[in-house]
Amino acid sequence: MGKIRKGVYYGWVVVGVAFLVMFVNYGVRGTQTIFVKEVAADLDIGRGAVSLPFLVCIMIYALLAPFTGRLVDRYGPRWVMAGGALVSGVGLWMCSRAGSLAALVFWFGVVFGVGGNGIGLVPSNTSVAMWFRRRLGTALGVATVGIGVGTMALPRLTGMVQSHWGWRGAFQFLGYIAFALAVPAALLLRGGTPGECEGEEPRAESVRSARKGEKAATQRSGSVDEIVSGVSNRPDGGGEGANEGINDGDAGKEAGVEEAEEPCVKADIPKGLSLREALRTNSFWLLFWGFVLIVVALYGVQFHQVPYATDRGIDRGWALWSVTLFGATSIFGRFFFGWLADRTREKKAALYPSVAFLFLGLGILMLVRNTWSLMLFAAVFGFGFAAYGPVIPAVCAEVFGKANMGAIFGAVTTGGALGGAAGPYLTGFIFDHAGSYTGAWVMAMVCVAISALPFARVRIVWREPE
Repeated sequence: MGKIRKGVYYGWVVVGVAFLVMFVNYGVRGTQTIFVKEVAADLDIGRGAVSLPFLVCIMIYALLAPFTGRLVDRYGPRWVMAGGALVSGVGLWMCSRAGSLAALVFWFGVVFGVGGNGIGLVPSNTSVAMWFRRRLGTALGVATVGIGVGTMALPRLTGMVQSHWGWRGAFQFLGYIAFALAVPAALLLRGGTPGECEGEEPRAESVRSARKGEKAATQRSGSVDEIVSGVSNRPDGGGEGANEGINDGDAGKEAGVEEAEEPCVKADIPKGLSLREALRTNSFWLLFWGFVLIVVALYGVQFHQVPYATDRGIDRGWALWSVTLFGATSIFGRFFFGWLADRTREKKAALYPSVAFLFLGLGILMLVRNTWSLMLFAAVFGFGFAAYGPVIPAVCAEVFGKANMGAIFGAVTTGGALGGAAGPYLTGFIFDHAGSYTGAWVMAMVCVAISALPFARVRIVWREPE
């Protein structure tokens, strides 16, 4: 386990698995907006009550996220994700048998809430972060595109199923999706965590470049970026490493540089703060409460997007297309904000343009009168919504280090989960009492605006040794 052979870097396999499981988890969350009116009518309850299963689901997520992060830190993501996918599928399928609000709360809120922890942001993004450093923001951006694709595709597909077989048939469909995609994807992962020289991307340079840089690498011995290509640093070229990297000089010449193994960056044991140490810092709580505020707005809007549009006289089919557009623009947003996080002096700076897009999107939402204005809202808000998937975990890794990133990011995600639980319920409560969503959208705008203040005050409290 000390070398990386030419081919697809295994870190990108981890990214692909994270993409698929987040496609399922967050795609399912995105579908809940299409069920609001039908479930409310079938069970004879208000829109605030319809959001209770979602509220309980997110609360369960909030309570278990730090524990799930610890499991990933200790044992790796494989069985955490596989188990989460299996439990999620069972919970979703059983929602189709729910005959009361209490049953729906149990199967979606509790069972899917538990399963969703295993295929959520914490295990997925923690796994990706263990395999990347130089391109961390980009890798997280690609992985969290799964959220955007799921939000784009699953509500539309589920809406088609619902139109033929009702909301119960639609929940069965979602259960089958979880079984068919998430479980096999999770089983592609290796057990455990990256070993030495596995947790970093291969160098982009060729073996010839590595040989030219061998002398400089020797002079930098002890550095985090020491080359461990297998060419011994000893003057006589001997030692065990000489046989592990490049097989021998003649073979390398005959095969050509392009066919030889690429050197890799030595993977240190991850360093950083413990969860207890992170909890003692102002930066943790600033990130936590900023995440609470922003997700109150994000999930409050996302959950009630379709019922609001149809209340405004917009055809339900176009309302569903707005959810698809929301997911589509969030895909571009995840690539953009992941790329931006890699190019800012501090990764938190990538959150500021997102806040501006969200605030603008909410202003458009309040003025929605027809299909084109709804689509404009979906495009703008979906793009801004995308930042939080790749940027928040990247900020956690930068601010606190990676040694206990699963536990720390899980604790920060608890804040997002609390906001996610409160947002849909508060939005539905305001509608049930005022007969309008206007007050809810004002609340969302205030939350978005205020969230920028704690994010701006987050400071890096741990730096990787030079």
